[in-house]
Amino acid sequence: MPSPCPSLPPVKSDYVPKGVITNTSGFDVYSVVPDSFAEAKTKNAIIVCYDIFGFHENVKQFCDILGTQGQCYLVALPDYFRGESWTNEEHKKDPQNPWQYVRDWLNENASPEKVHELTTQVVEHLRKEYKVQNFGFVGFCWGGMIAAKHSKDPTFDAYVLIHPSLLSIEDFKECQGPIAFLPSRDEPDLESEFVKNPVLTSKPFASKIVHHRFDMHHGFAGAKADFKDPVNVEAVNEAISITAKFFSENLGVKY
Repeated sequence: MPSPCPSLPPVKSDYVPKGVITNTSGFDVYSVVPDSFAEAKTKNAIIVCYDIFGFHENVKQFCDILGTQGQCYLVALPDYFRGESWTNEEHKKDPQNPWQYVRDWLNENASPEKVHELTTQVVEHLRKEYKVQNFGFVGFCWGGMIAAKHSKDPTFDAYVLIHPSLLSIEDFKECQGPIAFLPSRDEPDLESEFVKNPVLTSKPFASKIVHHRFDMHHGFAGAKADFKDPVNVEAVNEAISITAKFFSENLGVKY
């Protein structure tokens, strides 16, 4: 995980989200359902996993914009932390070994197994309530690792990892569909480590994999986005545009 991530606070936001929060099986889900979704011939949904700062308005704003792009996407943001989120004070609790404390906190509050269980509940709800047929997955920072863990689940056709962290090539060995890697300048070289790795180049969807590195700080599209900075806004809009195009080309395609 890039070193500034848990140690610096998220950006304060006065954004008013346009979606709705519903309670699904005992936890909240923020959803953006376009007005035209009911009439859409193909019903596509995108599950979004936030970064370590949780149910932040910036991530909801990302979801709101993504839901308006191109095809008609239902966007769902589950509250995997169930009302909790990482704070600056958490980072100070184990100054001798802060990164292990981060990992322990994540495993306690939202282990990959727990998150997948909640995701499955959201998927089942969207299939039943909105007749969703195809699913994509977006993850920010820690959520990028969660997206990688979900990549072996055939429920999802494609995955977008935005300034991801905690990645392991092992998580992609059973990957079911193409991935878009959208790192910031603070991430390591994901192209050589992942995109060009035989684990992924041997996949039938290898030609569909996308890599686009942003000259922005880690968190630029998530809780640390500054939507008052035109440069940051331009980068977020580009990330959303790439994400929407990527899903339009890959949702509904199985390998």
